[in-house]
Amino acid sequence: MRRYWIFSLLLLICLLSLFGCIRMRTIDKLSIVHVFGFDLAEDKQLIGTALYPDYTQSKTFDDVQVLRVKAPASSLFYQKMNKHTKTPVKLSKIRVLVIGKDYAEQGIAATVSRFINTPELGTSIQVAVSEQSAEKTLTAFSKEKSLTLVDMLQHNMKTQNLPEMNLHNFLNHFYGQGLDSYVPMINLDKDDKIMVNGIGIFKDDKFKLQLNEEQTFLFSTLKDSHNEGSLKLNVKEKDRKGLLIVRGFKNRQRWKVVENRQQEQELKLTLHLECSIYQYPNWIDIKKEEDKKLLKKYIKTGVKKKVEGLLATLKENEVDPVGIGNIVRSKEKVWNERSFYERYPTLPIQVEVQIEVIHSGLDV
Repeated sequence: MRRYWIFSLLLLICLLSLFGCIRMRTIDKLSIVHVFGFDLAEDKQLIGTALYPDYTQSKTFDDVQVLRVKAPASSLFYQKMNKHTKTPVKLSKIRVLVIGKDYAEQGIAATVSRFINTPELGTSIQVAVSEQSAEKTLTAFSKEKSLTLVDMLQHNMKTQNLPEMNLHNFLNHFYGQGLDSYVPMINLDKDDKIMVNGIGIFKDDKFKLQLNEEQTFLFSTLKDSHNEGSLKLNVKEKDRKGLLIVRGFKNRQRWKVVENRQQEQELKLTLHLECSIYQYPNWIDIKKEEDKKLLKKYIKTGVKKKVEGLLATLKENEVDPVGIGNIVRSKEKVWNERSFYERYPTLPIQVEVQIEVIHSGLDV
């Protein structure tokens, strides 16, 4: 028993010694950046905009500070920011990186490389492109006295149209072969409130294409296994017209590389969707079996047409966020990225849609 107490005492002393070695910092003695934005100035220098709470004034986010610095390279932002703050700047709590659209269109390779070389940045953080400058967007957001931009983005990924995204996903697509990177788009509405506005797609390191709300929903069905966004379908039966609204639930995709009669390569996409019907025309009687089949036909036909339209838009703009090149590469022994994307705009893609309608109290 005595040996046990001696051992316990020695262990306690060791633990206390270890705790004494930990560097403790109180948050009111730090400038902890939560959101950071990047823009390109007219003189080609970079503009960095940081949002951080001033805990010396309040222990909540009521006092959000906006810090703007300008430098020839993003690697100099940290040094310049510390010259303007009364407490040391810390980047380890950054949750969102915002890139102004004008800068994104010019090419962001140098800035993206800094993401990798900045160990404080975790790969689970979000990257977004702002339709306005990042400085204008973040300045407006600071007036809301909130730093919850990451919560807004994640909410739209879990319960709305956005596919799952983060820095890890962005870097994989940015540097990977056979696919292009994509990020959420944010915009200021007429009241200068931030809103999510589809996704933006890059070609190499340059912003190339923005998808609207409907296209974003369709894109999510091609990338994720879960999508709770809504899709509107205008339906017509003889001289009757109506609106059909479905809400996504689960998705499954199966890609197959085949050869057509001309011995040319083409792809076949089988898309299985589980969805709920939120609204349908009043001239449809869901108690009738034939009308149930008609509803499924409308959804299947409408989704197929819209998915084909989305794929055509992506090919026309020569961007591949779906990763079709990577899909083909995984099924071929020899694959050349340049030669594949030379024929990508004319690559035939057959789309087959399978629908399963799920609704409480409705068995369709």
